[in-house]
Amino acid sequence: MKAWGFWAIVWLGSLAFGNVCSSAFYPTDPDLRWRYRNLNDNQVYTQTFTQAGVGALLEQRRFAARTETTQWTCTPQGLRTLPEGEMPIPGGSVRLTRLTGVIIPSNETWRVGGRWVYRYELKGRIAVFDLTGFLEVENRIVAKETISVPAGRFEALRVEASFRGEFGIGFGGRATYWFAEGVGVVKQVSEGTFGGQSSELIEFGR
Repeated sequence: MKAWGFWAIVWLGSLAFGNVCSSAFYPTDPDLRWRYRNLNDNQVYTQTFTQAGVGALLEQRRFAARTETTQWTCTPQGLRTLPEGEMPIPGGSVRLTRLTGVIIPSNETWRVGGRWVYRYELKGRIAVFDLTGFLEVENRIVAKETISVPAGRFEALRVEASFRGEFGIGFGGRATYWFAEGVGVVKQVSEGTFGGQSSELIEFGR
């Protein structure tokens, strides 16, 4: 399960309309632009948001040779995404059929000690076998600390995420995110059964 789209969903993680599609620690202002570098392969991408109707957002990540799009649904509890279609995995494919919880929580969660959990139900196929399974991610805000990345020096909340799942075999892993108020994710480092994805912010602004 090394596809970038899959890891973005996994790790990835307030919102009365007007503000329901943006939070202090995950701003989605269409005038803002983020540039990140993937530490695994040194690829650089630009992230932007656009409004996609009432209660919906499109997040785009533009790499040199491709663009990846995530559609978010905005709720008072936070941001949700349930991608359509199948994603390739070694030996087969998987699709996400149901989401319980939110990926990005509402503002009241963003404090040291805050915690949220989300879970995806999975269906798919490996070789000749039809399989069902799940992916569950627990996120805990464990500290406020200063972190330096190429985009600058930020006061950030450190989020420790752990995930476990089953799809033919059991799998798991963990990630650390640093979220800065008014900026969003400034760095992430992850590892798991099927690899990981790490990145850092290199530029942020309008």
